[in-house]
Amino acid sequence: MSIRRQWQSFDFLLVLMIIGFAIFGVLMVGAASSYSTKESVIRAYGSQKLFFASGLVILAVVTAVDYHFIARFYWLIYGVMIALLIAVLILGEDDPTGTARWFRFSNFTIQPSEFSKIFIIIFLAKFIDKLRDSINNIGVLAVLAALVVVPVVLIMRQPSLSASLVIVFISVCVIFSSNLKPRYILIALSVVIPILCLFIWDLNNEDRVFIDEVLGHYQVDRIETFLNPERNSDEFYQTSASLTSIGSGMLEGKGYRQGSNIPAGVNDFIFSVVGEQFGFVGCAGVLIVFFIIISKCIIIANRSPDTLGRLMAMGVAGKLAFEAFVNVGVATDIMPNTGMPFPFLSSGGSSMWVNMACIGLVLNIGLFKAKSIFKG
Repeated sequence: MSIRRQWQSFDFLLVLMIIGFAIFGVLMVGAASSYSTKESVIRAYGSQKLFFASGLVILAVVTAVDYHFIARFYWLIYGVMIALLIAVLILGEDDPTGTARWFRFSNFTIQPSEFSKIFIIIFLAKFIDKLRDSINNIGVLAVLAALVVVPVVLIMRQPSLSASLVIVFISVCVIFSSNLKPRYILIALSVVIPILCLFIWDLNNEDRVFIDEVLGHYQVDRIETFLNPERNSDEFYQTSASLTSIGSGMLEGKGYRQGSNIPAGVNDFIFSVVGEQFGFVGCAGVLIVFFIIISKCIIIANRSPDTLGRLMAMGVAGKLAFEAFVNVGVATDIMPNTGMPFPFLSSGGSSMWVNMACIGLVLNIGLFKAKSIFKG
C-alpha cells in the first residue's frame, strides 16, 4: 500500500474528537482545581495542559510507526512491564494508605500500572497472532492465562484493584476477539461465576475466610461502604458529594466554573464536575461522544487486514469502555469507589500518555484497512 493511499484512510474525525474531548477534559480539570486550596490539586490544571500537549506528540509518533514493527518487540515489552511493576514495589513512593504505585521525580510521577495497559494489549495481540492456529489448544490457553496473571498479581500487590481489573478486562477482550471456540468461553464463565459467588458470600461473613487476604483493608472498606453507606458515613463522603453535585446540575447545569469543591474532582470524580456545571445535557454529551470514539475503534478493528491489528484495536476499545463505565458507575453510586480515571478527562500524565498512545495505535491500524466492515 502506498503512503498516499494509506493516508487517505487516516481517520481525521477520530483525531478531532480525541483532541476536542481532551481539551474539554483540561477545562474540567481547571474548573475542578479552581475550588480547591490543596496545592497539588491547583497544580493539576497546569500539569494537565502539559500532559495534553506532550500526549499529542505521543499520538503522532505511535500513529507514524508501523504497528507491525512495534509488535516485533512484544517479549521485550512484556519484560519491561514486569520489571517496572516489580521495581515500583521496591522503589515506589508509599502514600498514607500504604500503596506503592508511583515513581516520583521531583514534582512529577510515573505510574507503571497505567503503562501496563498498553503493554498488555500489544503483547497479547502479538502472542495470539503468532499462535492463532493453536489458540484453542488448552496448553496455549494455560500459558496465556499465566502470562496475564503475573502482571495482575504484581499490580494487586501495590495494591491497585482498579488497574488490575482493567488488565483482566483488556485480556478478556483480546482473547475473546481471537478465534476462540465458544466452549472455552463457557468454561471460563463456569469458573468465574462460582468465584464471584464465593467472593460475595465471604464479604457478607462476619468472620471472613479469604477476602481480607486478597484485597487491602481500604478496598474492603470501600465495598462495605457501597453496600451499607449508612454504617460508614465518613467513608461515603466522596460518593455523597458526587451525587449531590450531579443532582444540583439538573438539566443544563450551573455553568462553567460555577460549581463547588468536589472531593477528587480533578481525577476520579471528574464526571461529577461535568454534571454539576453542564447538567444532564453535558453528561449525555460526554457519553455520546465517548461512545462514538469507542465505536470507531471497533470499526477500525473489524476493517483491519490482519489478526494483529484487530486484536490491538479491540483491546483499546475494551480498555476505554471499561474505564469510562467504572468511572461513571462510581460517580453515580452504582459501583464501589475504585479510583478509576475517565480516559482523556481525568487529570494524570501517565493516563493521558497511555490513552493517546492507544488512540495512536488504532489510527495506525486504520491506515492499513483493506476491507469493508460489511465483508467477512
